[in-house]
Amino acid sequence: MNKFQFKSNLLQVLNEEYETPENVRFMITTDQETDKKHNSKDDFMRLTVFHGNNINGRLFDIEQIVQMFSGFAPLYPLWIKVYFKKSGVVELKTSLRFRKPSEIKHKETGHPPFIVSKE
Repeated sequence: MNKFQFKSNLLQVLNEEYETPENVRFMITTDQETDKKHNSKDDFMRLTVFHGNNINGRLFDIEQIVQMFSGFAPLYPLWIKVYFKKSGVVELKTSLRFRKPSEIKHKETGHPPFIVSKE
């Protein structure tokens, strides 16, 4: 997977809810998955890009999201849960375990690693 495929997959998910997904803003929340094994790349992303000081209380546009998540392309988060919040805002709850495309979850959706969550 590369950043263009990642963006395409994200747009597929957004098209389920929005006619013009380019105007959507994103909040990022992370799942530390403390009971899972992490490697040095996971730790690097957790301590730099996805550190609370960088993401808490901020809204991002789609290009910023693609850049943030593509830091270790072709490695991407194992999964990303998508929550449609108030109008024009989407929460992305992400795994901080970055893996190669063959290990990424939710391939059956047609837009891995994303899955829409209704919680």
